[in-house]
Amino acid sequence: MRDVRTELVTAFITAINAKATGLTVYTKVRKGVNYPFIYLTEITDSENGSKQQYMYSYDVTLEVVYANITDKTAMWSTVDKIKQIINNCEPFALTGNFKINAMTLIETIEREDLLDSQDVDVTEIRVNFDIEDNN
Repeated sequence: MRDVRTELVTAFITAINAKATGLTVYTKVRKGVNYPFIYLTEITDSENGSKQQYMYSYDVTLEVVYANITDKTAMWSTVDKIKQIINNCEPFALTGNFKINAMTLIETIEREDLLDSQDVDVTEIRVNFDIEDNN
């Protein structure tokens, strides 16, 4: 089993940036970040398949975070752009002989939260990637 997280995250962030969201995508959020932003919060993986042909299932959780807004339209627009990548299975390539066989939206959850003593609006997006290791 090989770990594809670095390649998957790099390619997914590139695809998000290509959709012109205009937001910074973080894999680690530090104090004092500028709002709004996208935060890749969690990755879980499991192995599917035989030892002769590795198949991986990766669940990736993103958070689209806006602060001090009175209208959620801009946040929903950003979420829609990310969903277009997932729903249309817009291709992005992985290196290292990995291939994305499927991308599936698991769910989106919208909530209000407190971050750095600020009220923020968050949309959590969970997506599953089925990845084949062609090595």
